[in-house]
Amino acid sequence: MAIRLLVVDDDVRVRTAIGQTIALEDDIVIVAEAASAKAALALAKDAALSVALVDVLLPDAGTGLRLVRTLNHETGCAVVAISARGGLQDAALAAGAVAFLEKGGDIEGVLAAIRDAALPHRA
Repeated sequence: MAIRLLVVDDDVRVRTAIGQTIALEDDIVIVAEAASAKAALALAKDAALSVALVDVLLPDAGTGLRLVRTLNHETGCAVVAISARGGLQDAALAAGAVAFLEKGGDIEGVLAAIRDAALPHRA
């Protein structure tokens, strides 16, 4: 069963780059993309997600961390938090993220984090 992924980032270039990489993977499929927490929550309700990849620095202050908390508690999907700014790992993990990655790292690390996060959700 493929990992069902939601990608949440306000930067379309980041979403596009992640999408292009995921398209090459056999075991991960992006089922939804969002540029905001509000859009992500609307998409997540019926998406049967395995994992959400969430930028914790969305445009509205604090929404990324609130989104991590909400997705984790309301949808049951695992959340991998990402950020262009360091120093947010503790806050992201406290909000319920299973992993935290800084943007600019290697894509193999992102893929590994998604796969690791999905382990409890795989049948």
